[in-house]
Formats: sequence, C-alpha cells, structure tokens
Amino acid sequence: MQKKLPKSLVSEYKVKIYSENNVENSTRYIIKEYKYNILVNGKKFTSAMLLPDKIKEFTYGFLFTSDIIQKSSDIVHFRTCEQNNIYTYLEDMYFDVSTKKEWTVTSGCGGGKILEKTYSSSDKIIFDTKFAFDEIITLFTRLESESELHTHTRCVHKAYFKSVDGFVFTCEDIGRHNTIDKTIGAILLNNASFDGIMLSTGRLTSEMILKCAKAKIPVVVSRTAPSEEGIKIAKKSNMTLIGLTSKKGFTLFTGEERII
Repeated sequence: MQKKLPKSLVSEYKVKIYSENNVENSTRYIIKEYKYNILVNGKKFTSAMLLPDKIKEFTYGFLFTSDIIQKSSDIVHFRTCEQNNIYTYLEDMYFDVSTKKEWTVTSGCGGGKILEKTYSSSDKIIFDTKFAFDEIITLFTRLESESELHTHTRCVHKAYFKSVDGFVFTCEDIGRHNTIDKTIGAILLNNASFDGIMLSTGRLTSEMILKCAKAKIPVVVSRTAPSEEGIKIAKKSNMTLIGLTSKKGFTLFTGEERII
C-alpha cells in the first residue's frame, strides 16, 4: 500500500496473496460500511448500508428520490449521532412517513427500495443541453482515473456530476445507488442546477434511472449496461442514456438529440 487512506473509510487487513508459483504475505485496505437508521420527524423511515462519508448529502438525496422532500429547505433540522442514527425534521412537522407503505424492493446493492408511485410519476425532462462526444469521454476518463478508494480496495462505486452552471461533485460508496443519492443531495444542498451530466460506474437498472429521472438529470452515462426496464424509464422520461462507456467510445440507448 503506497498511499495512506483515511481510517474512517478503510481498515488494514493482513492477507496472503496466492499466485501460480508463490504465496506472499501482504496487507490490504478493506472498505468500511455501516448501517445507518434514517428517522423522519422522530419516526424510523428506513435503514441504509453506507460508506461513512457524505452522510448529509446521501440523506437529502435519498429523501428527495424517495419523494419525501422536494427541496433542501423542506428539512429544517438535520443531525447524526454516534449510534449511526440520522435525524431529519421536516418543515411539515405533521408529515408521517409510516403512511408511505407501497415499496418496491429493487435490484440495488443491499436491497434498495423505491416508492411504488415513482415508477409512474416522473415528469418529462425538458433540458436540451447538448454534450460533445469528446467531452463525455473526457469526463468518463476522469471518473475512472480519480477513484483512489476503488484503486486500493476494489470495493466501491463512484458517481461524477457536472452541471451546466459549473457545479461539479464526485463521491464514492459501496452502493451504486448510494452514490447517485449523495450526488443529488449535494446538488440540492448547493442550490445547483440538475441540468447536466451524471456519470456512474454502476449498472443502470430501474432504480438508478428513476433517481436521475426524479431529479430531471438529462444525460446519464455508465461504464456498464442498462437493464430493459432502465431503458424504458429513460425513454419515457426523455433522458439521454449512455452505457458500455470506455476511453474509446460508448453505446447510446436513448436520447440521440443531446449528443453532438
């Protein structure tokens, strides 16, 4: 291990590396993950397995993509405690999360879940910002090359967002959907525009596309492939969906009009 990574994110673990003709003692960085309980107005909403980083961004993004809040100011108080409880208090103090019963367990890492109504409630994306081929490849290369946690642990996903108003944000997490929520939360907390491009290392299944569609992000890019349901949702929401991206090119699935 050449670079020291934060102890809050990784631990060091002694391992044996086996090759065809050799066994070598070594030390590896192992990623940390914790269970966080999310409470809304004093009532438990759900739990999430997270890398202990950018917890506030995740919470705001997750509550937004879960249709609990519509803007960052809907949360009037936020705090965490040593027991990994996340406390949020909404502007509408009489809101009861226990009434939101219709969940779909998704294919996300850790068994994500999404409110059933979000499968049919997303509005059309109206942003018509265009991105050049070279710009998409440059941003993807940056996504791949600037992932130190992945380089050293091989156990995280990453998201990278660039807005037309100049806002840039990147994050990593054990769950690909968590990186999307962290990014959306950061956009909300910084009052930035959702008009931009989201890049992800994770596969683009339905819950990933739904989160981006809820935020009306017009262009979503991944190094892996989308699912059929993901493509259907992207097409329905008027999203430009790109997968199988490498330094040489990508595959366009929907939304050709935004690609130069």
